[in-house]
Amino acid sequence: MRYFVAVAEELNFTRAAERLHLAQQALSSAIRNLEQDLGTRLFTRSTRHVALTTAGEAFLAGARRALDSAAEAVELVERVGSGRSGRLVIGFSTGAGSVPEVRDVIRRFSTMAPDVDIRLIEHDFGDPMAGLSDGSSQLAFVFAPLADDRLEALTIFADTRHAALPMDHALAARTELRAEDLTGLAWLRVPAPDSAWTRFWFRHPLGESQPGAEIRTADEWVSAIESGRGVAFTMPTVMANFPNTRIVTRPVIDLEPGGVVLAWVGDDDDPIVRSFVASARAFVAARD
Repeated sequence: MRYFVAVAEELNFTRAAERLHLAQQALSSAIRNLEQDLGTRLFTRSTRHVALTTAGEAFLAGARRALDSAAEAVELVERVGSGRSGRLVIGFSTGAGSVPEVRDVIRRFSTMAPDVDIRLIEHDFGDPMAGLSDGSSQLAFVFAPLADDRLEALTIFADTRHAALPMDHALAARTELRAEDLTGLAWLRVPAPDSAWTRFWFRHPLGESQPGAEIRTADEWVSAIESGRGVAFTMPTVMANFPNTRIVTRPVIDLEPGGVVLAWVGDDDDPIVRSFVASARAFVAARD
């Protein structure tokens, strides 16, 4: 079709062959084969004149549309293959999606790849991996540490771990705490399998915890702590999204910090996943 269109536009086999960087004999042979396949002549030829037949004129419009469609298909494949088009499902743990750094990472990629259809899905505390474990998410913003060793992660931010307490709690008068100060407190529970993630955020770090209320979402987390039904760990970066609560947080100075990470399945070779991870890495590097 490309050869045919070139001859139809030039109405000269020599000029068409030069335009196609093709030997004139090969071009003439290709056109004859096309006419044989179609069972009709597309050109009238003489030593001095080339013209489209009626069939050739009809074929020209369709050939141009077909070539345009093929070019669009190739361009689409190239965009998808380079991670610039397609669909991306991003999960996020409740409480993590509204953190400014997370929003910045998503916004940066959206600006870079506007043709990618991004779907954001919130997951409650019952799924620490925000859809990655069952494949419902391709990427996820979750609280570290990871609860699945098949995953890889990029730290989006790290922050001091704080104990979240009701405003009238006895420990609220302190400016900082140690792990041993939290002994004997009731800790919020979540409907998730026991893991490093669960122990990191919802259990006393030095031993067994007294059971508190079971919660699933960030809103339930706030309500349970305000009403004295349990305590948990958090980070100031996350608590900044809950400014009007009756909760105080105090740093626990002898504990390792927490953080929010971008996680993905390590062997995922989806070009959009790779492109998003690369964009997130660039964001973290530029910020640091």
